[in-house]
Amino acid sequence: MTAGALYPLPDRPGAYGDRAAFEASRHESGQWVFWGDRVELVLAGRYDEVKPLHVELSPTYLCNFSCPWCSCRSAREVWSDEDVFHHPEATPGTVMSCERLDAVIDRLAEHQIAIQWVGGEPTMHPGLLPAAARAHERGLSQCLFTNGSVLGERRVRALLAAELSFIRVSLDAVTEDVHRVHHGYRASRPYARIVLANLRQLVRLRRELGARTKVGVSLVVDERNLDDVVPTAHFVASLCEEHGSGAVDFVIVRPTYQFYNSLVELTDDTSSLLWTLATREGELASVLADHGVRVVVPEASFGRAPVDVAHHGDACLSCGWFGEVTPTGAMVVCADRYGNPDYFAGDLSEQDVGEIWVSEQRRDVLDYVRETRCFKDRCPRNGRGFQLNYVFHEIERYRRRGELDTVRRWIEDVRVTVPRPEHSFFL
Repeated sequence: MTAGALYPLPDRPGAYGDRAAFEASRHESGQWVFWGDRVELVLAGRYDEVKPLHVELSPTYLCNFSCPWCSCRSAREVWSDEDVFHHPEATPGTVMSCERLDAVIDRLAEHQIAIQWVGGEPTMHPGLLPAAARAHERGLSQCLFTNGSVLGERRVRALLAAELSFIRVSLDAVTEDVHRVHHGYRASRPYARIVLANLRQLVRLRRELGARTKVGVSLVVDERNLDDVVPTAHFVASLCEEHGSGAVDFVIVRPTYQFYNSLVELTDDTSSLLWTLATREGELASVLADHGVRVVVPEASFGRAPVDVAHHGDACLSCGWFGEVTPTGAMVVCADRYGNPDYFAGDLSEQDVGEIWVSEQRRDVLDYVRETRCFKDRCPRNGRGFQLNYVFHEIERYRRRGELDTVRRWIEDVRVTVPRPEHSFFL
């Protein structure tokens, strides 16, 4: 399992350290080693052939919220055929037809590519529940990101029956005015109360049905909702007091991040204070730890895990690992491009994944990715793609030195040291 008394450092290929160094490392950076077919392609240097572990599938760009900081704002406001960020009529370009959605699921199933349901608000799509059931029947791993406002008992029961890996509710705040401002909806809408009630129901039904689906809560924070972080933690704790320790499995905490034309209001002081609240003995961390809730605080999202890429090449070596599918069926080569048409590789509702992967259109997109130095100049430092890029470029340094055997040994040690992820989203 280890080299002597040492442990493999999953975020540093070929490197080993003591137990403390191993525990301090980013374990998720090494969990790609559990997908053996992709590992062999990496060891062969055939990065462009790697197909996605999962896609972020947006059945609709419609959403009843208009979060100013939304990472998909450009996709919904600028690149879409309608400005759905401001709630217009649905169109074929903003809501995928059920027939096209079925075709997309069937094509993903041919390659066992998992699904991360996103949007817009995916629960607003009338075909989501049968689509989730169809994906489950075809053996696909699934998870759901939702604002929680449209979850009702019928939807929750159907989603739990589809055995999603997890349902993550983007809660962000519990005070009505704060929730409204942070999520950008009209004061006449009582969404805060609805979301809290729906989250309570989700927790209750999950327990009553004995479902294996994990329940998560997201806290994305900036100036608008910083003061609501601790009250939100106490609300989650109250769910655990009512339904048992660990009734909510995890809470992920991070500051807002600037994607394209998102309207982020964040100071360094706010980010630092959030870090203090969420880590170690901080109030948020303490409240949730006492109730069996895992607190996930991605260091890279706080800028506390700087990565020096100066000695790495310009090529993106990870853009095949996580894809995206828009409501039109467009296959985006990287999940961190959030619907940008410059990265469209094909139409998954009309083409097989394998056909797209060898197409001239995808080759042109990969050339564009290299020419624009996307890895170094555009890739978000808090994304899975960036973290894997760093790992793969390190592996390439071993290749140039003729030391790939060192990498192979390290991969085997990582496999028996880090836990297998329940869904590739957790990489």
